Amino acid sequence: MNNAITPKRTALISVIDSMMGTGKSTWMIEYLNKTMTDQFNGTQSPKFLVVVHSLTEVDRFTKACYALSFRNPQPVMGKKLWGLENLLREGSNIVTTHALFSMVTPDINKLFRDQGYTLIVDEVLSAVETYSALSAKDRDVLLKTGYVYIEPNTHRIRWNDRDHGDYKGRFDDVRKLCQIGSLVLYRDKLLLWEFPAEFLESFTEVWILTYLFEGSPMSAYLRAERFDYDLYAINEYMELVDLDEIDETAQKNKLKGLINIYEGTMNDIGNPQGRENPLSSSWFKRSDTESIEKLRASTKNFYRRIAGTPASENLWTTYKSQTHRLKGARYARQWIPNNTKATNDYIDKKSLAYLCNIFMHTPVKNYFEGRGIHINNDLYALSELLQWIWRSQIRRGDPINLYVPSKRMRELLKSWLNSSNTLELSQAA
Repeated sequence: MNNAITPKRTALISVIDSMMGTGKSTWMIEYLNKTMTDQFNGTQSPKFLVVVHSLTEVDRFTKACYALSFRNPQPVMGKKLWGLENLLREGSNIVTTHALFSMVTPDINKLFRDQGYTLIVDEVLSAVETYSALSAKDRDVLLKTGYVYIEPNTHRIRWNDRDHGDYKGRFDDVRKLCQIGSLVLYRDKLLLWEFPAEFLESFTEVWILTYLFEGSPMSAYLRAERFDYDLYAINEYMELVDLDEIDETAQKNKLKGLINIYEGTMNDIGNPQGRENPLSSSWFKRSDTESIEKLRASTKNFYRRIAGTPASENLWTTYKSQTHRLKGARYARQWIPNNTKATNDYIDKKSLAYLCNIFMHTPVKNYFEGRGIHINNDLYALSELLQWIWRSQIRRGDPINLYVPSKRMRELLKSWLNSSNTLELSQAA
């Protein structure tokens, strides 16, 4: 699955790759409001589709860009996609969630193109994921009966519209995904969902607001699909500049005085022995009761003896499947997923425990590398860690206590604090 002979795609993609709290969303809101001013001065204003993670952010963009009259799709006969389609036909400015955007159809995509929309994505899209809604048995049945076939070069599963175009039944969702080319059979056994690359080409422009973009699966996806993109950042004067002009040293020197990273014997469980990766998802699956109890006891001691904060100020994470094994007094109810992004709901949290050692999902990583795309696992892990930490009160410049027992994750964080910019980290890997 090598794309070496595939021509470059034509989408105009700009990535604003700036640290959390540096004003990416604020700059974008000002940019959006300026388009309304330009329209009043006789310049044609583009139409915008803004994609955010939460309904809270939907409200934020709607209120901050009141002159653009952003609309949030509402269900039509119980279906939000129909609501989105109606707003697109009207040419409305729209703000919606990642979840709804991932469900777009060819008909909706045609409206993006025909209406000339600009796409703005707050945090990266989940561009490639494993797909479990179709079992291997059902997939084999669909292949043997001729309902679907596999494209030899792309390995995409396609619906046989010539013979079964009028199909209605329990595989309707699979049929729709096959029709837009979202299902990929990797190594003849693993089914992946992939965002249709041609959908991005339907927009006049694409803006992505994030941090450490080069470590994200979306960056790998764009490179695999032969998209070019430009990297920018927001400087201290709230100006958009090339990413290589940014120096984060001063910001990080301030952060060093605000992030109190625990260093002590309770980190011993996160020190690798040989080739193992302590606190990774596979480590948890193999770990015995003694190891889990040791980690749980250390976490309890961190909150009680090191941080000394009440339960209401604590926050922790581990893999969801392991929460029942690790929860304890003073923090049990304060768990949030380790991939939580773009929310201020936990901005009052002061003491944090990050009980993970993050790696990109192996099938997704192998899929990209099979297409000749290098994966920077350390940059990916660092990005996930930073996004999670920044749900806390560090976002507003208040100090935090931090327990990261994984030596790898802790060292990544300290290396980041001592680096000058994103490009330095990218080139080091």
